[in-house]
Amino acid sequence: MIKAVLIDHMGTLVYEQSEYLEKLMSECVKNCPDCDSQTITKYWFTKHDELLKKYNGENYKTEYQIACEAFECTKAELGLLGDSQHYTDMLAEHWKNTPAFDDAYDFFAKCQLPIYILTNNDTKYVEESMNRLELQPKAIISSEMTHYYKPAKEAFEKALEIIGLDAQEVIYIGDSLGKDILAAQEVGIQPYFIGKEHVDDENIKVLETLLDIFQYI
Repeated sequence: MIKAVLIDHMGTLVYEQSEYLEKLMSECVKNCPDCDSQTITKYWFTKHDELLKKYNGENYKTEYQIACEAFECTKAELGLLGDSQHYTDMLAEHWKNTPAFDDAYDFFAKCQLPIYILTNNDTKYVEESMNRLELQPKAIISSEMTHYYKPAKEAFEKALEIIGLDAQEVIYIGDSLGKDILAAQEVGIQPYFIGKEHVDDENIKVLETLLDIFQYI
């Protein structure tokens, strides 16, 4: 019997793009004479994801710290000028102010099960996001609580410990096949993939919108 919904935040409930991110990228391009936005974005996200895997468990750092380090690496590698903390503060505005997908509101209104957000973002930014959007999850389970970043399976295992349920008693909804879906599947949680990638695994259910989940719960 399914007793709760675990769901991703960025890219699943809220957009991955915002005016704040556009402002950040414009400033980075202006301060990196030999770079375009695609080069900066690709390098920064690649470095960011590498650091997410590095700073787990006893080595844990907050995502704010990781983002700042990723900007430091970008400065060293690509010649980006400016202050890394300033760039990270601009990124934090994106984390807090990204708009929600339209179906997020109907999903919260219709879901009879408790909704837990499982996110790599720092707690305070997701709390501010949810408060601004007037969405009320049962709880936010952040990397600050688990000290692990998705796709580490420990992020899901510790989330289950926090909510006091077994893997078979929850479902997970996410938009990243690698970070979300396969990791949830690894610990025995039924994953539901909301995304555009083709999936051959019949055990992974694909949703076109969040409201499609109500066919299954």
